Amino acid sequence: MTEGEDPAVPDSKRRKFDRNLMETGHRLAHRVVEPVPFCWFCDRTAGTRSKEHIFPQWLLRHHDAMDERVHPTRISLPLGGAVVSERGERPLRAHVNGEVCADCNNGWMSALEAAAMPILTQEPRQGAIPSDDVGVITRWFAKTAVNLNVTQPFRLLVEAQSRHGLATGIPSGFAVHLFRSAKQNGVFDWVQKSPEMALCPQDQQGDILKIMELTLVTHIRIADLVGVVVYAPKPLRPEDVVLPDATRIYPPSGRRTTWETVPLLTDYLDGIAIVEMKDAGSAGACPPDEAST
Repeated sequence: MTEGEDPAVPDSKRRKFDRNLMETGHRLAHRVVEPVPFCWFCDRTAGTRSKEHIFPQWLLRHHDAMDERVHPTRISLPLGGAVVSERGERPLRAHVNGEVCADCNNGWMSALEAAAMPILTQEPRQGAIPSDDVGVITRWFAKTAVNLNVTQPFRLLVEAQSRHGLATGIPSGFAVHLFRSAKQNGVFDWVQKSPEMALCPQDQQGDILKIMELTLVTHIRIADLVGVVVYAPKPLRPEDVVLPDATRIYPPSGRRTTWETVPLLTDYLDGIAIVEMKDAGSAGACPPDEAST
């Protein structure tokens, strides 16, 4: 359910990020509202919890980044980039999701990591990207985006059914785009945000802010490769969120994708996301206001 729908979730069972915002008087933007589960990726309510590394250790070792430091923060663009919430600094080897059950972590997640390893460590990346590889890296980037969404200082935007669906495939609602980043400061970076702009018919402009707030756009950088994961709420389709400066690999566009044609941008933050609703007749930029978090 999204913010404002019944039945309400008791404040004590909400994510700590939401509770902190509510205690400081912020107006909460539209988001998925669920009690914190035993496992974010399945419906188990008991068993053994484990710690899922958000960036797997094999990938950290490949890039000699086990001790690379991260300091997750949430910034406000309207306030000129001021920090409005943050998490403690830690090495990437300790950057984990502790609310994952051992069955998911040691089962389908482990199998997905094994399938992704030869693709993400391939050097140099050359030639066509096979459809099987597209499926693997799409699912891997989507799983990583969900791990970031449930653990980091940002509103929850992927509901349970889609999180659980990653165990067996790629649920509807997800899209993945690729580009390369010329600027590299360390190996790993990420950012979670809403689309920067929307194109929609005039009679739908009243709903566009809610749709933008419920749409997740996550940039995940691994060295020079950037995967942009889009999760679009219904009735929006993931294809309705367009990144003009990146190559969409999923859902497939029908065009042959090669590693050589993945565009090169200056920084992992580059590339805007635009919501294009059907029969769009007007354009507008609708960034959330500072009180909406």
